[in-house]
Amino acid sequence: MTRCTTQEVPGRFAEHYRTLFEHVRDIVLMIDADTGAIIDANHAAELAYRCTRDQLLAMSIFDLRTDTTNRVGRQMQVADESGTLFETMHKRCDGTTFPVEVSSRGETIDGQRVLLSIIRDITSRRQLEELRDEFLVLASHELRTPVTSIGLRLQQLIRSGERGGTIDQALGDARLALEELRRLSHLVDTLLDAQVARGKIELERQELDLGALVRDVVERHRGHAERIGCELTIETVSVIGSWDRARVEQIVTNLMTNALKYGAGKPVRIVVGADAAEAVIEVHDHGIGLARRDLVRIFEKFERAASPESYSGFGLGLYITRKLVDAHGGRIEVSSEPGKGAMFRVRLPR
Repeated sequence: MTRCTTQEVPGRFAEHYRTLFEHVRDIVLMIDADTGAIIDANHAAELAYRCTRDQLLAMSIFDLRTDTTNRVGRQMQVADESGTLFETMHKRCDGTTFPVEVSSRGETIDGQRVLLSIIRDITSRRQLEELRDEFLVLASHELRTPVTSIGLRLQQLIRSGERGGTIDQALGDARLALEELRRLSHLVDTLLDAQVARGKIELERQELDLGALVRDVVERHRGHAERIGCELTIETVSVIGSWDRARVEQIVTNLMTNALKYGAGKPVRIVVGADAAEAVIEVHDHGIGLARRDLVRIFEKFERAASPESYSGFGLGLYITRKLVDAHGGRIEVSSEPGKGAMFRVRLPR
């Protein structure tokens, strides 16, 4: 068998072909269709397989495949006849493996039957697919919980009415159902906000009293705080500035929700202050706290310091909060120690 390389492509396009061959980012292999021997390989192949061109030219495609069954030969035959696209695993020269997508086409060059294979490393795609699948499982679980609870409350409300229950019982069930509905709405909003946070966030600024706004948000959470045995206190002054009301409410709501969730039923304190240039919001809790290694990571998408088995949520709240603070030209920081609670501080230009 005569080994031909792209350096031997005849005609006035040979030099341009070689340049294209070497600079394409995907792996390109020319393979003998009968034996599987590698006839030529580009620079991307050297990088991907972590070996030299000479080493690759001394190998066959079977040396790179983790699957060496007869199915390999059949795929090569199909590619030789009509072209094919499939995913498989390849081996590097150092013994490690990685997933690839292979697009092959059979050709005849100078009487020799060859496969032209374009091979793409799909490691990142596989990781994203795994992350997507994990998120869908998490999302379905988190959304199903309040939906189930609402259904149960409504069934109780109906049975209570059928049995002549008291108004107080009916109102109690209705309030609990409404609370779960609000939780469900918050989860859906969180998912939508995560999509918004991927791009530029448009702000609708207006003159606001930040102290009054934060006090309103805190009062909305007071009923929930009382039910979980958490004392809420607020220290605030009037702080006038130009912000987006809805977005600042989201910032405070996310920090409050976080404090109540991880605060272990202990007191939560909210402080609002300001200087000439910035407004400051602080949320203090006395809960499980954070390790030093988690102080930055928790602001990233789908990240959280606590086990998902112990604490519900998507791991998006603090990520969205950081994006909203960034959109206002502000900054957010956290100080914490394990077992000693956490303090989140938001600084917003006035």
